[in-house]
Amino acid sequence: MKANAPSLSRIRQRLLSLPSALVLLWICLLWWGERYIFQQSVAQCLWRQWESWPGHSQPHHVLLVADPQLVDPHTYPDRPWPLSTLTILYTDRYLRRSYQYLQEYLRPDATLFLGDLFDGGREWGTAESTSPEERYKKYGSHFWMKEYIRFSNLFLRSWAQGPHATVAEPTGRRLLASLPGNHDLGFAAGIQLPVKERFDAYFGPLNRVDIIGNHSFIHLDTVSLSAMDQVDPKTGSSGAGDGSAAATSSGKIWKPVEEFLVEAKSIRAKAVQHTCETRFHWKSPLPHLQSPSVQRVADVGPSEMTQRNHHPVSSSQFPTIVLSHVPLYRSGETSCGPMRERGSVIPLQAGYQYQNVLTPLISQDIVKHLTAEEITMIYSGDDHDYCEIEHNEFTGRIREITVKSMSWAMGIRKPGVQLVSLWNPVDVDMAMSGDPSLSTPRDTVQNHLCLLPDQLSIFIRYGQVLGVTLFILLLGAVRYNPSVAIDEATSRGKTEPLLPTTENHHHHNSNTSKSSCIQNGGQAEHHQLSTRKLGGYGQLPASSRTSSPSNPPYHIYHARNHSPGPGPGELDSDDWGMPQSLTKARQWGRRNSDPPRSRMAFFGRSLWRTAWPVLLIYGWLLWNG
Repeated sequence: MKANAPSLSRIRQRLLSLPSALVLLWICLLWWGERYIFQQSVAQCLWRQWESWPGHSQPHHVLLVADPQLVDPHTYPDRPWPLSTLTILYTDRYLRRSYQYLQEYLRPDATLFLGDLFDGGREWGTAESTSPEERYKKYGSHFWMKEYIRFSNLFLRSWAQGPHATVAEPTGRRLLASLPGNHDLGFAAGIQLPVKERFDAYFGPLNRVDIIGNHSFIHLDTVSLSAMDQVDPKTGSSGAGDGSAAATSSGKIWKPVEEFLVEAKSIRAKAVQHTCETRFHWKSPLPHLQSPSVQRVADVGPSEMTQRNHHPVSSSQFPTIVLSHVPLYRSGETSCGPMRERGSVIPLQAGYQYQNVLTPLISQDIVKHLTAEEITMIYSGDDHDYCEIEHNEFTGRIREITVKSMSWAMGIRKPGVQLVSLWNPVDVDMAMSGDPSLSTPRDTVQNHLCLLPDQLSIFIRYGQVLGVTLFILLLGAVRYNPSVAIDEATSRGKTEPLLPTTENHHHHNSNTSKSSCIQNGGQAEHHQLSTRKLGGYGQLPASSRTSSPSNPPYHIYHARNHSPGPGPGELDSDDWGMPQSLTKARQWGRRNSDPPRSRMAFFGRSLWRTAWPVLLIYGWLLWNG
């Protein structure tokens, strides 16, 4: 126990040292910055904390994600290595961690993306096209596929770990990311058809209707539709608002979207009927089968054939929610409300491959085909900051929310996502009655802006604590006195030996005793070494004990008093019989525990003892999400 006391004392002293206190401080700080602040931000957005539906309701929960814009060579083309690699690393970690907690804590029934999934997606070439910019021509389909896998790893894995179905969505939760942005395809006439076809092939139809929570969600590819009113794609200047650009060569880009808008009501009616039949088990009476009639095909118009194939539906009972990447037109003075981070309005600007808002013609075209009275909400992205307005130019004062970007690299300090709660109890018989006089239900949508942590402020806090850490270590180094520390260590190192170092000489006149001393001198010396090794005479049998000699033989006395100390790599008396590897480790430990011989050495040792456990823990937190 006495032999272990110095080791325990050194361990206790190390644990109570200044570097250990700083390591504990950093552990708390890193846990706060890498885990706790993310958990708290999402926990403040729990549905029950802001919803105000009746107690018996079962609302449908939707998570809207806008502009993740995965950082790539297009984002910061002039940023050198390793800053470019670190930027990608930290933005991806932020997106993965935030999205993982959103899915884990909120369990949304549907997750919808509002475009700009990539930052340079439009620049990565295909087999038939390349980037119009020379410095991006080397990036082709292989690079785009790597970015697609990267997006899937960030957003699909966390979503797939959740439950397959929920109470509000018994058929299965949904994740839709088919709405394109201008960074995915380009804008208007600047879009290349092979790039657009690739996005459609991997993410699904760019224009679609989905019944979610008894609401009609309509995805519109407005970046392509904008080519209908764009005159000069090189400068981004728009048409005069009278359709003067519709006759340009970009018809292949915008016409599919316009055709979808024309048929949107019919497509929505089919989706509503399918939902009523599969979800609510509604059965069609099929009256036309009971009283058939024969007509020539030429006498029946397309709309009449559609009506005969499908039961009349009052689609107004499933309010319309429009999803567009680019916000609809508004005046340059329209205020975005108090929750906007930069300024108070969305500036009306346009340029190469972008346009801040749609033109008046495109906006009116969308609302006209979808019926203003049936549109209850519009959600858009692109601007990266929050904006909530009411469109006074449309009937019914349609509300539009421009959703914040989820990425902290998009020019905002506090990213965010939009939470949408839907509660629309539907009378199926009324919805399938085909009564055109039915009005669209109101107050079926509740919104909440969920803000995510300010990553830049976390880095600033790390920098502040790093400065405090260096200051404390420097202050400790200034107060350190090398000579005093060495003297104290030397005095502590002087310990009493386990056995006495002096011998009591007993003179005996008997010749037998002298001869016994001479004859058994070697044996006595052997016993003395053995007792040093075994720890005492008590472990030896009585028959092996001999009387102590009065004087040791000359050669033994000379070996004791004139032999040099252990040479390099040799064993000293304390290491007798110990393996050489353990001896070297013991000697290294002694050297490592020796006090530093200068203030700079003391500072270096303290910094190292603080840094390596902190970096190890920080790396573990980054590696594990």
